[in-house]
Amino acid sequence: MSSTVPQWATGPAESLEAAGWRVCTPGTRELGTPYEAVRTKPPEPDLLLFDLYVRGRMCGVAVAGPPHHELQDLGEAAERLAARVDVLGDGGGLPLPFRYVTNGSAWEFCNSLDAERLDGAPVNGAPEGGARSRKVFAPHQGATVERWLREAESYPSMPTLQARLRTLPSKPLARSRLRSAQYRSIKNLERSLARGDRRSLIQMATAAGKTYTVVEESYRLLRHARAHRVLFLVDRFNLGEQAYNAYRGFTPLGSNRPLHEQMPLRLFTKGTVAESDKIVISTIQRMWCRISGVEMPAPDDEDFETERADKLAGKKASVRYNPELPPDFFDVIVVDECHRSIYNRWRPVLEYFDAHVVGLTATPMLRTFAFFDNNIVSQYSSAEAVADGVNVDYDIYKIATRITQQGSTIPAQREFVAPDGTVERVNSVIAKIHKPTRAERWHAVEDDDPYTRTEINHRVRSKDQIRMVIETFRDRLFTEIFPPVVDRETGEIQSRHEVPKTLVFAHNELHADAIVKAVLTAFGKGDGFCRKITSKAPGAKQALSDFRNKREPRVAVTVDMIATGTDVPALECLLFMRDIQSWAYFEQMKGRGARTISDRDLRKVTEGAVHKDRFVIVDAVGVTEHAKTDARPLVRDDAEPVPSLERLLGACGERSTLHVGDVATLAGRLGRLGRRLDTHARAAIEEHLGPGETYEDLVRGLVRAADTDRRLEARAKGEPAADEAMEIAEALRLLVESDKLREALLSAARDSWLLIDDISEDQLLEARGLRDEEEARRVVDNWRTYITEHEDEITPLRIAFRERRPPREILDALRELIAKVRATRREWTEARLWKAYVDLDIARGATRRNAGLVEFLAVMRFELGLDGDEFRPYRSTVESRLEAWLARQDTVGVTFDERQQAWLRRIADAVVANATVSVASLDEGTRRRAGGYGDFVDAFKDSRWEPGELVDELDRKLGA
Repeated sequence: MSSTVPQWATGPAESLEAAGWRVCTPGTRELGTPYEAVRTKPPEPDLLLFDLYVRGRMCGVAVAGPPHHELQDLGEAAERLAARVDVLGDGGGLPLPFRYVTNGSAWEFCNSLDAERLDGAPVNGAPEGGARSRKVFAPHQGATVERWLREAESYPSMPTLQARLRTLPSKPLARSRLRSAQYRSIKNLERSLARGDRRSLIQMATAAGKTYTVVEESYRLLRHARAHRVLFLVDRFNLGEQAYNAYRGFTPLGSNRPLHEQMPLRLFTKGTVAESDKIVISTIQRMWCRISGVEMPAPDDEDFETERADKLAGKKASVRYNPELPPDFFDVIVVDECHRSIYNRWRPVLEYFDAHVVGLTATPMLRTFAFFDNNIVSQYSSAEAVADGVNVDYDIYKIATRITQQGSTIPAQREFVAPDGTVERVNSVIAKIHKPTRAERWHAVEDDDPYTRTEINHRVRSKDQIRMVIETFRDRLFTEIFPPVVDRETGEIQSRHEVPKTLVFAHNELHADAIVKAVLTAFGKGDGFCRKITSKAPGAKQALSDFRNKREPRVAVTVDMIATGTDVPALECLLFMRDIQSWAYFEQMKGRGARTISDRDLRKVTEGAVHKDRFVIVDAVGVTEHAKTDARPLVRDDAEPVPSLERLLGACGERSTLHVGDVATLAGRLGRLGRRLDTHARAAIEEHLGPGETYEDLVRGLVRAADTDRRLEARAKGEPAADEAMEIAEALRLLVESDKLREALLSAARDSWLLIDDISEDQLLEARGLRDEEEARRVVDNWRTYITEHEDEITPLRIAFRERRPPREILDALRELIAKVRATRREWTEARLWKAYVDLDIARGATRRNAGLVEFLAVMRFELGLDGDEFRPYRSTVESRLEAWLARQDTVGVTFDERQQAWLRRIADAVVANATVSVASLDEGTRRRAGGYGDFVDAFKDSRWEPGELVDELDRKLGA
């Protein structure tokens, strides 16, 4: 460039050169240069103009202006300057299609072919007002522009990706292979893409099929819209493997070849992404490494995403232009679990690429909606998923102990019984564990050391508290948590004998180790029975695979690895030994148990399991009993419920804004730290405080600044109230200004010890299933109102009951009623209604689990007054009918031997399970194992009853 070019113009020229354009002047053009940016003198002052040539054909302009210019003004100038030349020099009278503008701090791009074809005709479906501009990280590569031109000339009616996206909603979609929520999500997403929306959010309940939805959509984008490449982003490597397997398992409708054989699929772990790759799956951390030129971790380095990547990237994962992975490399980016990780630190990765971004999450938060411009194309809640049978519902079982709720005290002295039986008091000596190194030391307790419930597993671990929770879980597992249920195939009452697949949530690695030990001791099992599966545990990947697919381990203890995103369909129990404050994180953890599984697949890994119709949350810390909060600005990117002390102090050092909730969290963390400081550590901190100030003064100042109630009360009384921002700034002043103070605090926190309280004895306060009686009352009241207001719909069932129609007619009438109800009230499932009747003790003594048509039958018999004033379980009805039938047979001299009576009971069990019985059903379940129809015929060969007639007789007398 000549010396007459202003200083601010060097940046645009460098950006064009980085993107592969040779920047030159008209007199220095070289023959054969494929991509040229020819700097010419624009007719407007204070601007710099580059004419863009692809293989000698002019196709666009780039206009640069000084920093004070608005991009909108530069865009208008670019439109005027592009209009001076016929498109591609062909004399068609159409302006140049590709227009770039920059003011040095940002680039903007507009492609007029999104609205007008090369021949000047409007593109079908284009919005009024022409093409829409968008911000881009940098100019597109010359090779990309060349490809766009080829596509425009080959497909003039659909010259651009945006034009082709407008045709997607009209393409046939295999509805039969999709759930209704998946079908709706795809159609709404395609309408959003057709409108030109750059960001679209799909909210779909955990386990409702989000991944399959985007796998289907990826194929449609690549096949019908001819998108160049799709990127599927995750933030954990195991989630990437799950997505990779989902893509590999997909075969497009009408094809006998899987998707990955038609469109190359890549799980990105190292190296470069090939031009031939069409679907790329990567963690956002590894993609940042590739963009930024940072050394890529090894493919099997499972700790990178969970630990080292954050430190490597710093507060912002800054990116720079990479010609080997340019911003125009992907057309569409799908972000899994988009409620986390794409904000703050990793956001620059998404903003680097010029692509449509599709977010997937079950738990959107305020920042999620903001990032996706509130463009929620589809919402499908957990309640809807349960109503549709896509997910299973859950029960809550509470275990409360004295130490869990109240804390305890480590006494300075403990009683010791001498060999001669005398009781002596000796000084207490307990173990303590150094958290960073796990070194164990002995600690003499000089004074009684009380600890609160919030300090458990942070400062103190109570061995007896863990033992009490685990042993209570063991003792109540098969009687109250998973009580006997009716097998829906056989009608028999089935009791569990193998521990259901159970996931325990622990505070941290040390806590997880202690829980594993307690589980193995309580259940008297070997190491294979219970495993710790965390991102730091050796062999965690294989252990997770075994937990998902094999009989052992039965119990897994995790901190983070299985908390979100990971699917274990056979999981039936979640044991919370860790409290959670964040609503989104809790919903993600809860969602681990929501996935459905076939009875056959469930029995492969859990012997004696009947049917997964719900899972159980065992709440040992009160996690289900308090309100949750949405994520705050400093919530960790991996969706941990509250920011760490390191993160909060780091924000102070970076002079970031801390909101009142963050200040409260910081006060709480420093308060807990203060209770475990020794004299030396306290002095090391206080030397960096003001004259005469103590550690407690620092914490009190933070507590006061976070006390919003105090300020509100003052205003309510008409008294002057301090300014919140000023109080927070003053409370944080030393933490913001002093690097040494922050380092002293972090040093004290890192050098902390965990005290092991093996003295305090815990006590079980409560162990019971929790019932939401208010919700149950609302459901039952609404159901009764529905029955009253829809008598015409109830009448056919009432008549069928009254006239003792054949069981199949009654069941048909019942199914017809359910279909009518579900057409308007989808959430009224048989299981939900039954649960409400059980929770209100109307169905007294019944179990909430495994509800279906028969339980709904019992509800309707009660509501229609067919069994008197008291609710009568259907089993009781069938058994009383059988007794009455046997009595009638006895009066006419018909008796049955033991073998025949056993078969009569089996037939009654079949009626209990299905409200009807048939000859064919004698060859099912336990009846088949008892010899089936052949044995039944043999048993009654000398009876007055013909086998078929007897089955029909019992169907009429016992059923429906």
